[in-house]
Amino acid sequence: MNFKPIAAIVMLISFVFCTPAFAKDVTLNLNNADIRAFIEFVAGFSGKNFLVDNRVKGQVTIVSPTPISEEAAYEVFLSVLEVNGFAAVPSGSVIKVVPRAESKQKALPVISGSKGNGDDAMVTQVLRLQYADSQQLVALIRPLISPNSHLVAYPRGNMLLLTDSSSNIKRIQDILQYLDRKDAVGVQLFKLEHASADRLAQTITTLYQAGGATAGAATAVKAIAHQPGNMLVVVAAPQIINEVAGVIARLDVAPESDSGRLKVIYLKHASAEDTAKVLTELVGGNSAGATAAGATPGQGKALFSGEVKVVADPATNALLITADPSDIAAVEKIISQLDVRRRQVLVEALIVEVKGDVLERFGVEWMGAANNGAGRGITVGTQNYGNLANVGGALAANANAVPPVSMAAALAGAAQTGLTLGVVNNALSVGAMLNAMQQDKDINVLSTPNLLTMDNEEAEIIVGRNVPFLTGSQQTTGGLANPFQTIERKDVGLTLRVKPQISEGDTVRLELYQEISSVDGGTAAEGGITTSKRSIKTVVLANNNQMIVLGGLIQDDNSATVQRVPCVGAIPLLGEPFKYTNNTKVKTNLMVFLRPKVIKTADQIDRITNRKYFDIKGLYETPVEGGTILFPKQEHHMPADMTPTDTLPPGLAKPATPAPAGQ
Repeated sequence: MNFKPIAAIVMLISFVFCTPAFAKDVTLNLNNADIRAFIEFVAGFSGKNFLVDNRVKGQVTIVSPTPISEEAAYEVFLSVLEVNGFAAVPSGSVIKVVPRAESKQKALPVISGSKGNGDDAMVTQVLRLQYADSQQLVALIRPLISPNSHLVAYPRGNMLLLTDSSSNIKRIQDILQYLDRKDAVGVQLFKLEHASADRLAQTITTLYQAGGATAGAATAVKAIAHQPGNMLVVVAAPQIINEVAGVIARLDVAPESDSGRLKVIYLKHASAEDTAKVLTELVGGNSAGATAAGATPGQGKALFSGEVKVVADPATNALLITADPSDIAAVEKIISQLDVRRRQVLVEALIVEVKGDVLERFGVEWMGAANNGAGRGITVGTQNYGNLANVGGALAANANAVPPVSMAAALAGAAQTGLTLGVVNNALSVGAMLNAMQQDKDINVLSTPNLLTMDNEEAEIIVGRNVPFLTGSQQTTGGLANPFQTIERKDVGLTLRVKPQISEGDTVRLELYQEISSVDGGTAAEGGITTSKRSIKTVVLANNNQMIVLGGLIQDDNSATVQRVPCVGAIPLLGEPFKYTNNTKVKTNLMVFLRPKVIKTADQIDRITNRKYFDIKGLYETPVEGGTILFPKQEHHMPADMTPTDTLPPGLAKPATPAPAGQ
């Protein structure tokens, strides 16, 4: 390599360039010239002041056979600095020549919008993108700039901040014209660590669709959950895909603690088991998985974004809920609407049964007997009316007996009622009996069962006896004993079963079953016990506090029986002693009434309870008639500590507390 002294180079350059002083055209032809001397030469023809860093060292070789303008020569100077790793940075009235790696930290000119002049001067260019994503383009453009240059993306404004030579920036701008297109689409895959991909996909899609149809394709975002792997695929315009990435990074965080996913709610009125069944069915039909799998349009959105589990604790009447905090708030709102005080219904029934039996008997019965010669009497003729069942036997057994048979002996064993007169002639063995009876039998039954129950809950009241019925028996060998019998017990009495349902306007729908049964008699020898049963099963509608009739029976049975001796008994007046008349009348009236009362508040139930309490209190404490000096009438008092309230109904005095014994 050919080296020459600095002074000779300076003289040569001065000779070449200074032939006409500061000519418009200069010729650059250097061979291993010192770079500092070259800077001095440029300062001479350009009139610029240079501040050269001590680290600026090196040789310059320029081959330029033809003259060039001063502006072109200055651009060559900038290129020489760029090739040697230096840069010229304007700073006020001087231009600093520093290592190129440090130039990006200096006050370089900032260019925005239009392209630069295309020289090798270090500048900072702001590139604004319209469609492409700035962060995605950073990875694409970075290999196109020198290591000493600087490139950074500004996602918020979708801009690129580039510090490089003006010529290289111009080249990058030309490339961006092909990349920054309207139809550019970005796809990015995110692997989530904490958040659920299904939930986050729904959140991202909803967030970027909030603008509706006016948002345009530039802001359209589609998030797709990928399972397994808990990954999220985002398809969006490049200029906003990085913004979506920032949102995902903020949402993909670990919860503070798992305690926020568990909630215990104590119910006030509703049943925990029933409420848990309702919520379980609701959650099962509106899970988030159905939406993530792709629901058919028009089916609606899921009520809950994640998995919800509800467990009932009957001991404390509480609900244990495990879900995300947002879903727990939604479940709490539903529970607050279900956990309300339910209305109650007081059903008051009135059962009235009036039964009357009238029996009239009047007539004369005759019977005759004869002696068989062996000391035994036989019946030879009878008017068999039933009342003389035992009289005939008495006559036959005592025919021709001495002394004559008395009336008491003749009528022994005959159950007679009313007025009964009998005549027995022992000599003729003839008996006659006059029977005259009138019987009136009245039965009045009044039952008022009351039943209090909640809305849409079945209730039942039974008042009666549990009566045994013989259903079968087994005899031993020879029929000497009967040790094995099958007994079935049944309730006989009053039964009221009701299920009310309160509708709009306090209309009550009642599903009713009413039964009244009783034992009428009968023995095992007669085939078993006989019972009577009256029942009503119906569904009715009634207004609040309205009395209605459920049904009833009005029955009137009349029967007349006349028994008489043929021919003789048919004679007017004269035939009266030879006939027997039996008239029977049975009349039955049964009616069932009902009145429902809707109870909405605690005050209403207090008033009803007070009224019922003091009604039974008056009956219980009324003294029973009778009593003697030795056994005085007993006084009865209701328990003082069981009084429902201190406010008594009008006309009733508060019961005095009984004094302790011995005072």
